[in-house]
Amino acid sequence: MPKVAVVKTNPKTIFDDIARVMDLSDYDKFVSKDVATTIKLNLSWSKLYPACSTNPYIFDGLLRKLIADGFDNRKIQAVENETVVTNIFAGVRNNNWYPVIKKHGIKFLPLINATYVDVDLPKKTLVLKDIFGETIAPKEIFGTNIIHLPTVKTHGHTQMTGALKDSFGLYLTKNRHLAHLKIHEVLVDLLLLQQTISHSEYVLTDGTIIGDGAGPRTMIPKVGNVLIATSDMVAADTVQTRLMGIDQRLVHKLRIAKDLGLGESDPEKIEIVGDFESWEDLPNFHLSTGKSPVITWNRGFLKFPGMETFLFKSPLMWLPTQLSGLYHDGIWLPLKGKKWVKWFLEETEWGALWNSYTE
Repeated sequence: MPKVAVVKTNPKTIFDDIARVMDLSDYDKFVSKDVATTIKLNLSWSKLYPACSTNPYIFDGLLRKLIADGFDNRKIQAVENETVVTNIFAGVRNNNWYPVIKKHGIKFLPLINATYVDVDLPKKTLVLKDIFGETIAPKEIFGTNIIHLPTVKTHGHTQMTGALKDSFGLYLTKNRHLAHLKIHEVLVDLLLLQQTISHSEYVLTDGTIIGDGAGPRTMIPKVGNVLIATSDMVAADTVQTRLMGIDQRLVHKLRIAKDLGLGESDPEKIEIVGDFESWEDLPNFHLSTGKSPVITWNRGFLKFPGMETFLFKSPLMWLPTQLSGLYHDGIWLPLKGKKWVKWFLEETEWGALWNSYTE
């Protein structure tokens, strides 16, 4: 029975709470000091937007705990990729990751510079090989502990993001938009891929600020004040659905992964530890997943035969990319999102803590 730790937190106790939630989840039984450790950051937008990407205080708290427990900082690397609509170097700067990387003296590997190699999987993929024609992963992460740092937020393609969705940017390159129509199956394939190449996997999910509505970027942020930690990626996301208040049956990746023996999604077979006594005792934030115009357009058009090739496998690829950037960066953020960034930075203690990392 997998153990999932869920604890309450606040900006004054966050570092102690990160250490506590990790200890409660028995992280040291899975994350080994004897091998290198890879920290997979979560970048959903190159710009700062609350609940969208890994917060620097979560990144910092994780590293404080690992190093205090005897992990060699020289054997720790943080990684992230970029998509057709994000820039990794702008993301590192705008999300205040660089000061944390520098403070702890760890390496940062932009996955656009990684060496991707073929992986022989123990079983046939559901859709990954058919969509991309290959199963590849960065050789720099083979045999390492892989720690994911997702946030609690909604997503128009997958209902929610979380541990499994964070793998999207670890193994797929800029072409990962091709996976959207079969996204749940792709995420399960990536879980199989990860379990094949990693030494261990672990997730520390950030629910300090949570994202509601049309995720993963055009959301309404709310204060959540919770942390989740476990070595079971599927169990982590299962517990997250409970916190979000969304119907677990809509998150098909959880059922598929359980059926394939890749993790646990049955609430009765997950042990809840920490500040909540049981599944029923967990808070419900009543989040509701929506779709932004970009995601609605994307999923609608891709249902037509040949449209995927026409839009995403031709010289016209620049068009949806530019339209997405125009909508998110040029229209939604200045007209609607800016007030939520201001709210986060000026009216919440989490924003003040986030801003303390600004150089």
